[in-house]
Amino acid sequence: QINIHSGNRTTFDGVIPLMPNPSTRFTGRTEVITKLKSHFSNTNDPAEKRKFFLLHGMGGIGKTQICLKFIEEMSDFFASVFWIDASSVGTITQGLKGICNLPAAQSSRLDGSPESALHWIGLLKENYVMV
Repeated sequence: QINIHSGNRTTFDGVIPLMPNPSTRFTGRTEVITKLKSHFSNTNDPAEKRKFFLLHGMGGIGKTQICLKFIEEMSDFFASVFWIDASSVGTITQGLKGICNLPAAQSSRLDGSPESALHWIGLLKENYVMV
């Protein structure tokens, strides 16, 4: 499993930070997690290559924990998990550059740019999730 993570700390170009730790006290939210599972595991439409799901709300209400629980429960479904801090253009760029440093990506001779990382991800044949 590939994990590309970024928490609330400063990172440097090409460094892959760690994914936030799930809370041991997280409970509930089963309805939202069930919707996420159903949305991503429904493969009835072969023309739909990529699936998107926007989870939004005020800060501190548990969006990150919902994502972490979803990823944990669907770990057999996704071969790769890319965790990108999308709080700014800079953190997105850093996260994508970090993907270029993965051994699997390096074997594809990426040029280290965010665009090359996205291109490589788009060519993956197995299921992946980007949070």
